[in-house]
Amino acid sequence: MAKNGEGRRRFIIFAVVNFGTLHLPVSQPAAPIGAAWVDVPEHAWILIGSALLVLFIIPELYKLMPAMVGCLLRSRGNLEVEHSISTARSRNVCARLLAVPFLVAIDRYCLYDADFLAGWGEPWLRLGELAAVVVAVLIFRLILHALLLGRRLRLDAESNKAITRGILNYFISFAILMMLSISILYMFKASDEAIRLVISGELAVFWLLSVVREGQILQQKCGVFATFLYLCGLELLPAGALIASALIF
Repeated sequence: MAKNGEGRRRFIIFAVVNFGTLHLPVSQPAAPIGAAWVDVPEHAWILIGSALLVLFIIPELYKLMPAMVGCLLRSRGNLEVEHSISTARSRNVCARLLAVPFLVAIDRYCLYDADFLAGWGEPWLRLGELAAVVVAVLIFRLILHALLLGRRLRLDAESNKAITRGILNYFISFAILMMLSISILYMFKASDEAIRLVISGELAVFWLLSVVREGQILQQKCGVFATFLYLCGLELLPAGALIASALIF
């Protein structure tokens, strides 16, 4: 167990430390996605700050790893996280702080390439704009959850929280894998486009897994067809709104 614990700690530290090298340009003759990004000196400070921030919460991430793995393996794991007040509180704090490197990665690899962001030249303003978009989607999602779950289904407190906040469990696992993937791909001189595709694929997989686990919890209270309709309103609608905003605006 000690060796496994040390392995998890080194896994997280490796991902975080190497994530701080993203500001260095890859040795590619042409990198259209991140070429302008790597030329901005302020981005180096943003990356260093993000790395230090994540290093600060490594002890909490280490404690959360077993619970996060449990959420990946079964839907019951989400209920167990909400059952423990300390675990849920630690999860919430880590998810908020990991949002910083996530926003940096979105900006670095243009995962959300809306036209209205093009005019924001200052790095801090761009990150603030991206954060506002993410917060808006989360608020929209919370409103849908309150309307659909609160009036239609009589869920117990733990099930309600597991459905509403369970996505944070998968976001933490995704953020750790994202930093590790970027670090490894950067070491192998992968192009920005390749890194972008890998991150997008990982994000899609973890989001789909979150939806599946959410549906498994809902299915205990309603049938398969009703569960599908709830998921369309609870998850597919916010995701569709986010994609539409990138395409339209």
